Amino acid sequence: MDILKNVSIIFMSIFFESLPFLLLGSFLSSIIETYVSNETIAKLIPKNKVLGSLAGVFLGFFLPACDCAVIPVSKRLLKKKVPVNVVVSSMLASPIINPVVLLSTYYAFYKTNSEIFWYRFMLGIVVALVIGIIMGIIFGNKEVVNDCEDEECSCCHSHSSKNKILEVIKHTGIDLFDVVKYLMLGALIASLVQTLLPRNILSFFNESKALSVIALMLFAYLISLCSTSDSFVGKSLLSSFSKVSIIAYLLIGPMIDIKNTFVLLGNYNKKFVLTLISLIFSIILIVSMVVSVA
Repeated sequence: MDILKNVSIIFMSIFFESLPFLLLGSFLSSIIETYVSNETIAKLIPKNKVLGSLAGVFLGFFLPACDCAVIPVSKRLLKKKVPVNVVVSSMLASPIINPVVLLSTYYAFYKTNSEIFWYRFMLGIVVALVIGIIMGIIFGNKEVVNDCEDEECSCCHSHSSKNKILEVIKHTGIDLFDVVKYLMLGALIASLVQTLLPRNILSFFNESKALSVIALMLFAYLISLCSTSDSFVGKSLLSSFSKVSIIAYLLIGPMIDIKNTFVLLGNYNKKFVLTLISLIFSIILIVSMVVSVA
């Protein structure tokens, strides 16, 4: 019964912590669909892949904090024909460099370990930029969003109302319903992992830098903390793990975890999601190893 109680508490915590940001993301995606034309976006986004990804990182600064919340926005941008590299860079950068997360990271580390704050900020931009460019090269103009039956508009839902405010409300509800079921499944699995995974198992991987980095990357993926709160958990791990391991933990958690893996799979095709996850793990591991010898 204690296990069931703990799973229930953690599930509710993860779900309701993510839900407001998911609602905000759905609302923003609906505003983009209703008020921003394809032509406007085409004029604003640089054609060059590097500059386009930089623009995506800049856009990420203003998007919602939660890693799940940026997925409805990213899907809507792709439906608006925004290049893949721009969308991916924005989606990965947002949960790390938006003001709310920067502030929480600052409070957790700046006074005692300011280099961790700066590494998370700067490497978050670098990783998002590099992965965005690579994903843009791999997928280019390919269709990566899951198909739907109704193609009356770019968001897969017909516009029956001439009132734009009603359209925004309607699309917000549709987008939220589309992703919330995947959030629930991801939150359930994450709560089971948090309850059943012994924390002391991480200490077995602390014999080498590479193993400790991999261990904390997997730990971040499995426990699925929101990027506004993972800094304080990371700070508590400093006594047992190296700084480079903590940096890897702080980079990967906001970019990919169990709960947003399911949300991604509900919105994008499997090849796109698996490629994205592989790149996130690989690039962050490489970057962490470079930092460890710097």
